[in-house]
Amino acid sequence: MNSVLITGAGSGIGAAVATRLSERQGMRVILVGRRMEALEEVRMAMHRPELHVILPVDVSNSQALVSALESKEAGLDEHPLAGVFANAGIGGGNQWGSDDRWEEILRVNLTGTYNTLMASRPFLNRSEGVKQVLVTSSVLARFGVPGQSAYVTSKTGLLGLVRSLAVEWSPQGIMVNALCPGWVDTEMARNSIQAMADAQGLSFDECKAQQEAILPSLRMTTPAEMAQWVDFIFSGL
Repeated sequence: MNSVLITGAGSGIGAAVATRLSERQGMRVILVGRRMEALEEVRMAMHRPELHVILPVDVSNSQALVSALESKEAGLDEHPLAGVFANAGIGGGNQWGSDDRWEEILRVNLTGTYNTLMASRPFLNRSEGVKQVLVTSSVLARFGVPGQSAYVTSKTGLLGLVRSLAVEWSPQGIMVNALCPGWVDTEMARNSIQAMADAQGLSFDECKAQQEAILPSLRMTTPAEMAQWVDFIFSGL
């Protein structure tokens, strides 16, 4: 039975992907996140929860992440690592000054993803066949948003990381790709919309409708819909 690692698995897209992948025969999911209670809630909602593993760790802490993957709980000696969904991230705005969130956002979104992939690489190399790595970037890697320079920079940087590792790791059979969602109906997205609403003097519903009006589908994507794309990428594992 192969393993797939999911970071940011306690909510949103990560939780939806964990739930969907658990429905596949022979798939063991390792759920990584900072909140133990949230991870446990997701695991219990998955198909055959006893097969899946929780690793409560902050991806921005490289040593803690390495130790977690090497642990007996991870079980990667017995269940080879065939896929990684590096999805952990935080959102929100930032402004220059004493309360600037620049370092925090880049540490989690960009460095945390780098840590995840580098810590996972030795285990991926031990697995046979093609392995899949998928990183959650954003459509905001393609255009700017006022007041969110750190978030946009982090998501743009992820595309550079993916391009470099895709070339570097493909000879070992490790395929590296990025997922670039737009508005997805998650807690992070709702918090962002609320902040935008507050800045414009609008209600949450008014601001949400304003944002959805410019989307091709005229609505936000659901986490379950994003999980379908991840499931497709991992379909060969």
